[in-house]
Amino acid sequence: MAGPRNVVAGPSFTPSPYGLWDAIQKPSSADVHWQNGITWEERCPAASTLYEECIAVTGAGGSPTGQASMSSTVTRTYRGATSFAVYAEFDASPVGLIGDVATAAEDALARVEQYQVERAFWTGTAGSASGGVAQTTVFPHLAAVTAMNDPSNSQIVLQTAASQIVTGGDDIAVQLGNLEAALADCYHGQGVIHIAPEVLPTMSARGLAVKEGNHLVTTKGNLVVVGDGYTGSSPAGAATSSGTSWIYATGAVFGYRASVPVITNARDGFDRIENTYRMIAERVYVIGFECCHLATVVTLGVPT
Repeated sequence: MAGPRNVVAGPSFTPSPYGLWDAIQKPSSADVHWQNGITWEERCPAASTLYEECIAVTGAGGSPTGQASMSSTVTRTYRGATSFAVYAEFDASPVGLIGDVATAAEDALARVEQYQVERAFWTGTAGSASGGVAQTTVFPHLAAVTAMNDPSNSQIVLQTAASQIVTGGDDIAVQLGNLEAALADCYHGQGVIHIAPEVLPTMSARGLAVKEGNHLVTTKGNLVVVGDGYTGSSPAGAATSSGTSWIYATGAVFGYRASVPVITNARDGFDRIENTYRMIAERVYVIGFECCHLATVVTLGVPT
């Protein structure tokens, strides 16, 4: 009679590459009060040039008229972002696991948190306090048609409405060009293109996304985030028809995340009815972006 099968460790988990957290800026902060949400002053550029009247100007236009007066070229806005938590919960036998419960719980969270964060950042929805029905509580998020100020301070913008770029049909090369042109007008630096996983093969086949170090970028150099949790839905939250997807563009994205607390109290975590330990690992996030919030719909597939 054969002996019992050997108990071994399963394969290690590797998060999907080119995800949201990999592409965002991560400021360091020893002040954990960011978990209450954050506010920052946003400075967005507007194009403006003046000629220097002390330098001679030649050409068919002749001498220039009087120099125009300078005007503001940067808009200042107070922006805000709300915090949200992602978590993993599982039941475990009290035999053999409780001594390593923290490691097991953190591993469980690692397998779901990237997806949860990306789904929340795209849709803005998270589970209600009592569980069950999802509520729009994550601000700012991508799929939004209505701007919203902070209810407690009307001077702070919590949510911007996506400006929809729908010109020149929905060919992905054309629409990505239109999106990046609008992004360049809005944000004179490296922005971020947000796409659902089904969009990447079409972009790659058309040579529209290339690998640069540990990131994907467009041929113009904007970062490309391929979110497993991104849904491809419209700014109104509607699912797209088969063979199409919405993509978004923003200015730089930044965020904070906390360490992972794990419930390890044997008494509080023990389910006497099921004779199992209820283990929960969670992490708090807050994510914001600046200046630009653009969207367009694209057709998937390679033209024949």
